[in-house]
Amino acid sequence: MKRLALNGMRTTAIAAIAIVSQVGGAAAQTYDMPQFITPYDETGVGLYMVFVNGIEDIGGMATFRKAGDVNLGLRGSVNDISGGDIAFNGGLDVYKQFVEVSESFPLDVAWVTGFGFGWVTGTGEGGFGILRIPGGVSLARQFASEDGKWVLTPYASPRLALDIGLSGPDTKLHFDIDFGLEMGFSQSWLLRFGVTVGHDEALGFGIVF
Repeated sequence: MKRLALNGMRTTAIAAIAIVSQVGGAAAQTYDMPQFITPYDETGVGLYMVFVNGIEDIGGMATFRKAGDVNLGLRGSVNDISGGDIAFNGGLDVYKQFVEVSESFPLDVAWVTGFGFGWVTGTGEGGFGILRIPGGVSLARQFASEDGKWVLTPYASPRLALDIGLSGPDTKLHFDIDFGLEMGFSQSWLLRFGVTVGHDEALGFGIVF
């Protein structure tokens, strides 16, 4: 099990390095990402650092999620964009697990939707905004250590998103996917890492408690 954890962390680190070296497109970064959503119930606060457009553009994101019949989450972030612009983002996450691991299927699955709004300030041409409506799934599998001291959860979250342009960008439908790794060391806190690839690209990591 320890070898599995090390291999998973090594693979994730390699993917992160590759994505950081290729990420681009400041105009697209008007909504916080990655989503950091696994299929499982979650109640707590998440604090993350998020990198867009390469490692030079750094942002911070906070989430609050409440488990229930349907899981709800609030998110907000601020990103420093190249050229002196600032991106402000906020949104609502709605998700619910509907498939559990079984002998016939190896993954837990949740449907994921919600909405979000992002606004980028303009230093010369004025600001612009995007209203985003995503819809997709989150797939994951939990691996626990034999002594029960930690749980490793790799996950993926593919989704379509309708971006409605406000004061600038065109309205468009596009595809993104999150790849992530969650490391839980107790029932009170965990570490989470994620990357977004597709139309938009970013990476981030943080703690949930």
